[in-house]
Amino acid sequence: MSQPATPYDCGRAQDELDAFVRGELPLGEAERMQVHLDRCGHCASVARYEQAFRERLRRVQDSCDCCPDTLRKRIEQLLQRHPPDAGDP
Repeated sequence: MSQPATPYDCGRAQDELDAFVRGELPLGEAERMQVHLDRCGHCASVARYEQAFRERLRRVQDSCDCCPDTLRKRIEQLLQRHPPDAGDP
């Protein structure tokens, strides 16, 4: 019989949040992340912020061709390396 998976702590959740929001975590990891988010208000707030930010960015990308592709890609890369904090405007 296998041992239950170790629950996520806040540090691990923050490390994996970007992949979770993009839907890139394997199913078991995504479920563990969701359990953590259901229990941790701070991490859930960060996740909601990240999801809302990415959705807004997607809508802007879909509705505006005013931003060159090279700039858009650079912004996306920077966001992946330096995700905003939940308290940022």
